[in-house]
Amino acid sequence: MLRRVERLFGHAGHRREPRAAARTARQSFLGGLTLKELAKRIWREANEDDAFDRAAGLAFYFMLAFFPLLIFLISVLGLMPSAQDKLIDYLTKATPPEAKELLRDWTRSVADKTTGGLLSLSLLVSLWAASSGMNALMRALNVAYEVEEGRPWWKSRLVAIGLVLALAVFVIGGALLIIFGDALAAALAGRFGLGEVFTAVWPYVDYLIGLALLMIGIGVIYRFAPNAQQNWSRHAPGAVFAVVAMAISSFLFSIYLGYAPSYSATYGSLGAVIVLMLWLYILGLAIFLGGEINSETGKAAGKTVRQKERKTGC
Repeated sequence: MLRRVERLFGHAGHRREPRAAARTARQSFLGGLTLKELAKRIWREANEDDAFDRAAGLAFYFMLAFFPLLIFLISVLGLMPSAQDKLIDYLTKATPPEAKELLRDWTRSVADKTTGGLLSLSLLVSLWAASSGMNALMRALNVAYEVEEGRPWWKSRLVAIGLVLALAVFVIGGALLIIFGDALAAALAGRFGLGEVFTAVWPYVDYLIGLALLMIGIGVIYRFAPNAQQNWSRHAPGAVFAVVAMAISSFLFSIYLGYAPSYSATYGSLGAVIVLMLWLYILGLAIFLGGEINSETGKAAGKTVRQKERKTGC
């Protein structure tokens, strides 16, 4: 009888171990916090840091920087028309429906007018303008990480330009990977007889590539944008949250637009611009809250964020 009881509780204990291990791993990932504790902290910090107002400011700067960034990307791919088309499809995949046509028409117009002069002169102007949006994001993340901007203005601008270039590499790399990946995947599918599997799975590969590159790109932003000393491992919770929040909120926003009254009927030709602005607001809020998550999980783990550089008297 005792052996039966021991075996019974032994098996039950074994059944609980994976759950306990999963719970421990999750709390370790979140700095020892439960999801409920983390949510309470983020809600408090978001209100103290005026997260929603800051997201509105980010949306404004993102809007000013968005089109110059597209000009920069299109100009870089000026010698590859097929890559430009793929880039447009790649970038508009997550864009709200009402803004897709606006972006497609505008990007094709810019691509048709791309010349050597645009590539040499406006390329630099576009890069500088795009870095202004990154500069605004750097200031917002300094608030999320509770540090002050101690870097000289020229250094902050260089960091912003570097981050824009890094994001450009990820975006262009993702587009090129999809372009050449189609041929490579088709060859592998034919070689190993995976025709049906390839046809069923490959449409989702674009999304997986996009999400993976987006997560890496946001991790790079969290690492270098704020004036804070951090370990790479502490960026993961915020990056995962930001990407998941962007994907879910973009999907829900698209559903909302499908049932809500048309913005074009209300705002006329500005309807698509208003929709794009709202979408950028959602993205800015997701990135800002991701920074708050990194800050709070770091505090909970006993790794308080330290300021990287301090203001000098110069």
